[in-house]
Amino acid sequence: MWWRRTRVEPDRARPLDPIVLAVTRPLTLAVADELSLQVTRLAPRHRVVIDLTAIPAFDTDGAFAVARLQERVGHEVLTVVGMRQAAARLTGVDDGGTSSSDENGWVIRRLRNLAVVQDGGGARADDLDAAINAALADEVMIVVLDLRGVQLTAAGVDAVAFASSAAALRGQELLVVNVDAVAADRLRAAGLSATTYVAPEV
Repeated sequence: MWWRRTRVEPDRARPLDPIVLAVTRPLTLAVADELSLQVTRLAPRHRVVIDLTAIPAFDTDGAFAVARLQERVGHEVLTVVGMRQAAARLTGVDDGGTSSSDENGWVIRRLRNLAVVQDGGGARADDLDAAINAALADEVMIVVLDLRGVQLTAAGVDAVAFASSAAALRGQELLVVNVDAVAADRLRAAGLSATTYVAPEV
């Protein structure tokens, strides 16, 4: 007896529904490598969302690896959410952490082994030097420089390059986040140390 064959294969040209990969472990390089394997296996048939909102900790290797993964796969395939919220929570922004600001609008927030330098309102890259050096002087392991909404100038690039060298000498890591592609290229061309990582805006 012959049965008429019915085609049940899905349309391979149509991407399937997005898949959310919620990360609840510390974002380390090993975890980022696992995410990379999962994303590579799922793409390009699926759009993938990596949700970092609930991570209990992160290091620069892990954060940088996720940013590079998104660059490699493409923003149209991979979306990363929650990093800003996680950093705010871990550094005490949402938890009564200590904070201080200088007269130039830069705010430094510190909790445990992290310090975050970000625009407190009207900050300029030309005035970045004092704020970032004050964060490094706190003797934290990781300094996160958030440049969201700040136009990076030549003086700002010089300040980051100097801070990069200072961080390397002190055994600290510097993570520069939320920079556009042009600013990221300018920073990388400035000869940053091996302990400084640049993560594009996501």
